[in-house]
Amino acid sequence: MKEYFESDFFIALVGICSTIAAFSFAKFLGRAKLLRFMPPIIVSSLIIILAIENTSASYEGYAKGGDLIVYLLYPATVALAYPLYKNTKLIRLNALEVFCATLVSTFTSVFSIFVIASFMGLGEDIINSISSKCVTTPVAVEISKMTGGILGITVASVFVSGIFGGTFGHGLLKMFGIKDDVSIGLAIGSTSHVIGTAKCMQVSEKQAAMSALVLILTAVFTTFLLFILQT
Repeated sequence: MKEYFESDFFIALVGICSTIAAFSFAKFLGRAKLLRFMPPIIVSSLIIILAIENTSASYEGYAKGGDLIVYLLYPATVALAYPLYKNTKLIRLNALEVFCATLVSTFTSVFSIFVIASFMGLGEDIINSISSKCVTTPVAVEISKMTGGILGITVASVFVSGIFGGTFGHGLLKMFGIKDDVSIGLAIGSTSHVIGTAKCMQVSEKQAAMSALVLILTAVFTTFLLFILQT
């Protein structure tokens, strides 16, 4: 019995179950008014970190199961095609806006990183690691491999970008008087990828559709742009 509890299968199972439990608890806490602005992914991450730091568990052990959850990002990204399909007409009517949002987001994100990082004297490996911060994680990881970035830093920069947009994006846009669903979806999807899109899904299907579309296009344009800059 002891061998079973120490097996990789059991450790992976604990990692999966703890991830699901932490996220479910975070969603429950999100019903409270004071925590409503906090995305469940932040709260659940804090719960898991505290659990690992205050028990005999290790991150390596948790990752055996947690990595399986991360793998689901790939099919989850593909599933974003559903709101696109339901809002095809809306997308056609706003094709120019989508194109402009994609170009502005791609060039602003990439070149601002190069300028700021160069000004701060950061190394090329750091620049390559964070240049894809506004792209969804699965694509950002592949870009980081292509450019020679550090995967841990890449994932962290994508996470921070998504969390910031998902947490404060709607509030900032509202503060500037932007209320149109199409504009909000394009703004958040082009900078905060899947996490921002998930937040849009909670607000409006139109926002989710536009956010998902520009998320995908930004990932494609960013990949091509960084590939060109590397050659």
